[in-house]
Amino acid sequence: MQRHPCIALVAGIGLILGGCGDTPNDESRDGPAQDTHEVEDMLGRSVEVPEAAERIATVNVDAFRMALHLGVEDRLVGIPSDMFGSRFSEAKPIEVRAFGRLDEVAMVGGGQPGSEFSAERVLATDPDLFIYWAFSRGDDDEAMAEQAERYQQQLGVPVVAVNTLGRERASEEAIEAQIEQAYRLLGTVTGREERAEELLDFYDATVSEVQEQVADEEPPRIYLAHRRNLYNHVSFYFPVEQLGAELVTAGRPGGDGEVSAEELVSWDPAHIFLHTPSRASRVARDEVLDDERLSGVKAVEAERIHRFKGTYMGWDLATGLIDLVHMARVLYPEAMADVDLRDRGEEILEVFYGDPGLYDRLQELSSLDDD
Repeated sequence: MQRHPCIALVAGIGLILGGCGDTPNDESRDGPAQDTHEVEDMLGRSVEVPEAAERIATVNVDAFRMALHLGVEDRLVGIPSDMFGSRFSEAKPIEVRAFGRLDEVAMVGGGQPGSEFSAERVLATDPDLFIYWAFSRGDDDEAMAEQAERYQQQLGVPVVAVNTLGRERASEEAIEAQIEQAYRLLGTVTGREERAEELLDFYDATVSEVQEQVADEEPPRIYLAHRRNLYNHVSFYFPVEQLGAELVTAGRPGGDGEVSAEELVSWDPAHIFLHTPSRASRVARDEVLDDERLSGVKAVEAERIHRFKGTYMGWDLATGLIDLVHMARVLYPEAMADVDLRDRGEEILEVFYGDPGLYDRLQELSSLDDD
C-alpha cells in the first residue's frame, strides 16, 4: 500500500472539529446559509460548493496562480508556503510579485503536489472552499480522490481538486482538454466563468498563431535537461509537443531519469534546453559547454545551449506560453524572425496577471534570453 501524504497536526484536528458544531464554518459565520451548487472536480468527485466562493484556502500552487489569473486574489485567505524550494520571503517568483497581499495572507503549508500541509492553519483561515491537488507523482487518481474526501471530512469545508497538467499525455487535444477543465472549474467555483473563457481563448489563439508560423519548418532534434543535472532528462514538456520538435529521449522507458554522456553523444541533439525555474535551481551553461565528454555533439559545438522556465510545483499557463514562443524562436529562427520575445512575453504576463513589468522578473529567474 502506498503511503499517502498526511495532514500535519492531525492530532489537533479532532480537538478543533470536536469543539465545533457540524462544521467549523457553520458557527464561524453569521447570517443565512450560502447558496450552493454541485461541480465535478478533476478527480471525478461531485462536490457541493458555494455559489461563488469568497474565502479560498489552497496548498496548490496551480490554484494560487489561477486565482490571480482569474482576478480573485482578494478572496485568498490561505496560500501555499513554499515555491521553488524557497519560502516566498526569500525568492519571489512572478506569481508572488503579482500578489499584493503576501504579508496579509496566512501560509498554510503545501506547495509541491501531494505535500503535507497544516490543517490547523487551514481551519484558522475560516475558508468556504479548500483547493487541493488532483495530481501527485506518488499516488494514482483513485488514491488522490480518497485523500481529498478525507480532507473534506476533516476540514468540514468543500474540497475541490485541480491541476493544469497531470498524467494525461495521450494527445495534444487531451492535454488541452485538461487545461480547459482546470480553468473552467475554477471559473465556475469563483463565478468568473467569462474571465476563464477569455484566458483560454487567448491561450488557444497564441498557440495557433505560433504553430501556423512554424508549420512548414523541419522539426529539430532536442534534449531537455533537468534543472539540477544535465544528465537527468526531462521526458515531456507540452510546448515541445506543440512545436513538433523531436525529443532525442523519446521512446525511452519510464519517465524522467538519468542518461549517460555516451547516450547524449550518440543522440547528438541539435539543441539542448536547460530547465530553469529559478536562479537557485539551474545547470550552468558553461558547465555544459566545457564538458569534454560531449565533444562533437552538435548542440555543444555550435553553442546551442538554451534555457526554458518549464514546470515546477505545477505549471503556469502564462509562462508555458512564453516558453512556447521562446522555443519557437530558438528552433525556427527564420519563421519567428519578426517576433520579439520580450514584447510578447510582457504582453502574455500582463494578460494573465494584470501587472506590467513581470517579464523582467521572469528573465532574472529563468534567463530565457541568455543564449
